[in-house]
Amino acid sequence: MKLLLWRVVMVTLLLSRVSSVTRGAGYCVTYGDCGGVPCVNNTPAKPISSYQTLSSLREFCPHLKEESGFCCDAEQVTIMEKALSKADNLLKCTPGRDNFRTLICDMVCGPNQANYLEITESKQYGDRIQATHIKYFISTEYSDAVWRSTRKQSKLLCGKIFSECSKQDLFKFIGDNRWTKLKTDYVIENTPSRPGIKHSSPSQLACPFSSSCQC
Repeated sequence: MKLLLWRVVMVTLLLSRVSSVTRGAGYCVTYGDCGGVPCVNNTPAKPISSYQTLSSLREFCPHLKEESGFCCDAEQVTIMEKALSKADNLLKCTPGRDNFRTLICDMVCGPNQANYLEITESKQYGDRIQATHIKYFISTEYSDAVWRSTRKQSKLLCGKIFSECSKQDLFKFIGDNRWTKLKTDYVIENTPSRPGIKHSSPSQLACPFSSSCQC
């Protein structure tokens, strides 16, 4: 009985962290790995001391600045690096590859993560909580640049073989397919639709203007 009561208290405390989120620059909504998906953790972005991990971040996420800290740890960077390396096999055009990397880097490691991510589903993982479903708020301009630079590279990124890849196809498939553990709803909007949300700037993309992102 005492053990059951303790578990109820722990779940209540952990879920309360999910419902009350500190937003703003320098804050995360996830941090650390919980069984292949990020842990719920509304913490300030943290520094990474491992030289190897920083080298990986400089290669895959050069737009993220070391002095700002990160919303990921070394284990998450290793997982992300493997996933992005697989995507690189489908993206031979440099702007398309770099823009796709930026999209994922911002989601996993971006130091302002709390500005544009929202956890919608989670579950207990030991004494921590897994984030299992999130919303990722991005601007129309940002999404256009990513889509235009990747759409002719590989239809497999859209889950298609023979038909054209629309922007909706791309973001729906990369957010929810048989290989993704963390399900992601990409909310594409001209301006933030709710208080506290602030989109990542498209200026950090390889070609920030969508018309120049043809590959």
